[in-house]
Amino acid sequence: MKYNWQQSDWPKFSYNLKSTQVEDALASFNEEIAHIAGMLKAMSDKLQMDAMLQLMVAEAMKTSEIEGEYLSRPDVLSSIRNNLGLNHKIRKR
Repeated sequence: MKYNWQQSDWPKFSYNLKSTQVEDALASFNEEIAHIAGMLKAMSDKLQMDAMLQLMVAEAMKTSEIEGEYLSRPDVLSSIRNNLGLNHKIRKR
C-alpha cells in the first residue's frame, strides 16, 4: 500500500460514489457497526463504560507509540477517567 503522497493523483484525489467497490465497502462497514452496536446494547451500563474506556486507552496508547512515546496503561486510564469525571475524589475532613 502506498502513502497518500505517493499516489499518482496526489493531492487531487477523486472518487466515484456509484462505484460498486465503494458501495460494497460501505455496506460491509455498516453491517459491522450494527453488529457491534447490538452487542453493546446487550451489555450492562458498567460493561459498556468499561469497553468504551478500554477502547479509548488502546487508541491513546497506539497514538503515543506512533509518536515514539510509551505511556503507562494505568496512567492513561486514570487520566481518561479524570477527564470524564469518573474518578471519585476522596474528601478530607
